[in-house]
Amino acid sequence: MDLIATLSCQDQPGIVHAMTTAILDCSGNIIENQQFTDPITNYFVMRTRFETNESIDSVKKSMQTLTSKFSPKISVRESMKPKNVLVLDSKESHCLRDLLYLQELNELPIQIPLVISNHPDLAKLVESHGIKFKLISNTDENEISKAIKDLDIDLMVLARYMQVL
Repeated sequence: MDLIATLSCQDQPGIVHAMTTAILDCSGNIIENQQFTDPITNYFVMRTRFETNESIDSVKKSMQTLTSKFSPKISVRESMKPKNVLVLDSKESHCLRDLLYLQELNELPIQIPLVISNHPDLAKLVESHGIKFKLISNTDENEISKAIKDLDIDLMVLARYMQVL
């Protein structure tokens, strides 16, 4: 199985060693690894792609055990699994059309379970692609937060300006 693990926490010695040891503990083979520490916040982030025959749950358990003293936030996912994307749009359709077209061509590895808008103008376009459309008021941030949680959203895109949030 080809997996991607991400880890983030305050920087301190031993994080890379603990993470790579956890991967080795799962009979993993690291394919690529990147890491970065923000010099202002001293916050460390690491992304590692690796292969293993172990289950995701087994890998997560090993990583959490071997890195626990750093109190990191860790996520593990299959590398080929598309990101779950929530799209926010208003009245303009050009950016949304581009996202839908690229997704349709499989050139953008994403799934769009929902488009949220403060205008009903794009509902037919969205629904014609088999995607749910939700109309909300400009001030209803609770609906957005609820959708992020309920749909397990990885990424949010403001399609009007093609901004990733």
